[in-house]
Amino acid sequence: MKTPEPAVSTDEFIIKQSRDTTADELRGLRRFVGALDQKKKAAAAGGHPDLAEGVATLGALLASPEVTDATDPLPPHLAEAGAALRYVLKGIDIIPDSVPGLGLADDEWIVTRVMQRNPVLRVPTS
Repeated sequence: MKTPEPAVSTDEFIIKQSRDTTADELRGLRRFVGALDQKKKAAAAGGHPDLAEGVATLGALLASPEVTDATDPLPPHLAEAGAALRYVLKGIDIIPDSVPGLGLADDEWIVTRVMQRNPVLRVPTS
């Protein structure tokens, strides 16, 4: 029997996931802008305004020169933004998105925490 992995905090999860984010992968997430827009609309309609705002901010970041010109290793705010975007876009969740009222709560928690950890993400990029 496999020993379960120990529980980790949200911050530990974000840091661990951000280590896998590369500049090329971050730029590659641009092809999912349509899916991000759908997630933003679902979040707004489902009473998750922080998720809707965070997804909009992260989507705008993808189009920024900062991401276009990014090189490895990524600065922490870009690596964590990539981790949050991967979490929002993946099909497997802690709470499935289809669960009414709760399905987007885990996505909102991850995105909100990344935004809190990285205030620079709230500043418009040019």
